[in-house]
Amino acid sequence: MAVSPAEIAARHERLRRGMEAAHLDAVLVGEKYNYWYLSGHQTREIEKVMRPMLFLVPLDGDPVAVVYRQQGSSVQAKVPAARIYGYEDVPFDVELLEQALRESGLERGRIGMELGENHRLGLPYTDLRSLQEALPAMTIADAGPVLDGLRLHKSEYEIATLRAAADMSLLAWSAATKQFRSGQTEADFATLMAVELSRVGSNFDVAGHVSTATSVGDRTAPLRPGDTIWCDFGATLDGYQADVARRAVLGEPTKEHLAVQECIATLHARTLQAVRPGALASDVARACSEAMVDAGLPPLSGRKRIGHGLGLNAGESPSLSLLDATVLEPGVVICVEPRYLLPTGEKIHIEDVVVVTEDGYEPISQGCGTLTVIDV
Repeated sequence: MAVSPAEIAARHERLRRGMEAAHLDAVLVGEKYNYWYLSGHQTREIEKVMRPMLFLVPLDGDPVAVVYRQQGSSVQAKVPAARIYGYEDVPFDVELLEQALRESGLERGRIGMELGENHRLGLPYTDLRSLQEALPAMTIADAGPVLDGLRLHKSEYEIATLRAAADMSLLAWSAATKQFRSGQTEADFATLMAVELSRVGSNFDVAGHVSTATSVGDRTAPLRPGDTIWCDFGATLDGYQADVARRAVLGEPTKEHLAVQECIATLHARTLQAVRPGALASDVARACSEAMVDAGLPPLSGRKRIGHGLGLNAGESPSLSLLDATVLEPGVVICVEPRYLLPTGEKIHIEDVVVVTEDGYEPISQGCGTLTVIDV
């Protein structure tokens, strides 16, 4: 499923269209997910903040990478047309970035950087200030809206990769719930999930996630028939993160277990009914809120969200909240995850992933409405 140079080149062309509309001469990124998205180069080096990994896409001309020298050949393999500027270890050579900008003819350009909401600049402030002093005619602008619009719409490759990651995740869930037994603990179950995610092929360097809770509320307490397990989890494939949530009960479910599951499944189904092209993210949240009121639950309020976008990051735009006016368009991938608390404090939460289509939505994962029964 590895991303191809052709896929990366197509992203650059879409970015350039956005840059032209925003009157930007180039976009420079260094935040992990934006760097991965535009370069196709996934490396743990980007986690080391003393070694910035930067990628520049000009409106005209070849892309440029300013990276730790040992990573140069890997970037070149992903973006054959890129000009590579490699620096030797630490501290970061900001003069090399200045050189790259000058040699790209951008010393007087308007350069978009990661300055806006939901973005993190990949350069320390002191280096940014030094760069601005060295290139006083260069203008720095916010590239956030352009990058958000670019990453909001997933390509066929991205959707296929997310679908495969979701399939892997559910295989891990099935295997873990088949192995778990009465007397084991929540911590044991989390370990089982982590092992099974690895077994099905989840990336090692780009970790997936496993979050758990039980009706017992103690990670070290043995679980017995009648106890429930909740898990929010996802495998990672080529950096793309699945994100699903499931519930299970040890032994035969009671009427109360089934009623709770029916309630959350109904909330999920009614929320999905609002997912269509042209709807706002807030419309989907409002549909969930109305379903919650009908079920006798408190409505959504404020910034509380019941879903989010998905891609290289497990929490991308949009937010399915009453405050998010993002228009859903074909190719937008969202996780739908209503939730509420029982009087006991137990969290009731399920989650599946869909992609918006021309006439509604298509599941990327499905089945969260079913309560898994663990044989004890």
